[in-house]
Amino acid sequence: MNFRRSRDIDPRALLDPRTTVVGRGERLVRANRRPTLVGHIVGLTIMVVGLGVFASGTVDLIDRGANTVVLLATGLVMAVVGGAIWRSTITPTRIRVLDVFTAVTVTWIVIAVAGAVPYILTGHFAHWDDALFESISGFTTTGSTVTPDIEATSHGLLFWRSTTQWMGGMGVIVLVVAVLPTVGSGGMSLMQAEAPGPTGERLTPRVRETARRLWGVYIGFTIVLAAAYAAAGMSVYDAVSHSFTTVSTGGFSPYQSSLGYYASPEIEWIAIVGMFLAGGSFTLYYRALRKDPKPLFVSTEFRIYAMVVVGATLWCYVTAGNGEGTSTGFRDALFTMTSTITTTGYVTTEYGLWSQAAQALILIMLPIGAMAGSTAGGVKILRVMAVSSFAHREALKHLHPRLVRPVRVGRGILSDDVAGKVVGFLLLALVIFGGGSFFIAATGPDMITSFSASATSFGNVGPGLGALDHGGDFLAIPRPGRAIAMMQMLLGRLEIYPVILALSVITLRLPRPGQLRRTSHH
Repeated sequence: MNFRRSRDIDPRALLDPRTTVVGRGERLVRANRRPTLVGHIVGLTIMVVGLGVFASGTVDLIDRGANTVVLLATGLVMAVVGGAIWRSTITPTRIRVLDVFTAVTVTWIVIAVAGAVPYILTGHFAHWDDALFESISGFTTTGSTVTPDIEATSHGLLFWRSTTQWMGGMGVIVLVVAVLPTVGSGGMSLMQAEAPGPTGERLTPRVRETARRLWGVYIGFTIVLAAAYAAAGMSVYDAVSHSFTTVSTGGFSPYQSSLGYYASPEIEWIAIVGMFLAGGSFTLYYRALRKDPKPLFVSTEFRIYAMVVVGATLWCYVTAGNGEGTSTGFRDALFTMTSTITTTGYVTTEYGLWSQAAQALILIMLPIGAMAGSTAGGVKILRVMAVSSFAHREALKHLHPRLVRPVRVGRGILSDDVAGKVVGFLLLALVIFGGGSFFIAATGPDMITSFSASATSFGNVGPGLGALDHGGDFLAIPRPGRAIAMMQMLLGRLEIYPVILALSVITLRLPRPGQLRRTSHH
């Protein structure tokens, strides 16, 4: 590695992507590192995942669990390998949009595979596809599981389950952007491509600082929730684990019966507040914490989000009686609908025994999701608002063909180009939901189970209806059906476009059969 003072450098060297400025421009380092956005992001992400596995091994060590050595060794190897990849690459000087989508999609596939390794090496799962399902469900904050006996699992491995959801909630790549020295002009594009929602907003002119502040709010929220859970009677381990999966709207729990294990109204109320807040925009929360709460309270999306939760709760409270006419308690209705709308997936009551009217509402709410900029999955209320405004305008045009009316979302106005993209996203979402339901049903489950499996996978919720209600798990779905659900989880978390564009890049780069024949001939 050769160091030279900047005044001795040929200006053309600055155009070399392998040239990196260090210090304050006093030196140039001409590193023998490969410029690749995918490799750079993947390397650092694997290192972060390795640190998470190592932390889980430490928890297992404190608990004197059986998986300590495996988790510690696996985490250490991942961290070293990831760090080596990261240090041997740099971000290119020019980053295309397609490169960003490819980097995000490839990174998520890599972390899903990496996250499955601890499950395999500890012997928790005998089949690699089960381990991959659990890992994808964790990182996408879906919360579906194929673990038959959760409480028989070591604390270290269960802590890893919760950690995958905490990492995936705010976004692993957002964390990477926060710690990378520089990602050039592609940093904001990376965050927008991974962020669960149609909007991306800078809190500061520097992308890295924006990512740091978002993660700062996220970590602070996690600490407050953990303290609240502990004060309500949870052990420190349970409080931290549940704070991870509440703030990320993930829903994993160390207990088979989820939060119903505690039978504690105090814990349920803390979870309700935590889930509701996690379903809101973290950008608005940051501004509110900076003594500017007005944007939060005047947000039309936030008000509609709150109205949807209240309205759905009242509907279930009134209609969720069983065949004998009794009804569920208000807290059960509020908990279940908050958990469903925020795509958290915690369970406290047997909602599978509710009326068909109440269960129908749950099925409708599964893929909707909460606010853009939250950790929740689903389509997002902002998109529903945009499509409603667009449909209203198109309906009015039948009466007034020359009508000029913008598509409004709250106090904002969407251009026709953006509105068209939102409508296109909704159409793709319907195709993925409908197609997934059909193909899952083709593997054997009944219609209600298949529809809810597709909705809960694409919406990143977790529980469903039919064989998946309250205490059910995805072991009720055959392996081919679970493979479809895994693809839907990734599509739902990355919101379709990054995956489709990444696949198009890979397809375009593959040589065609005719090209192969010509190449082999010469």
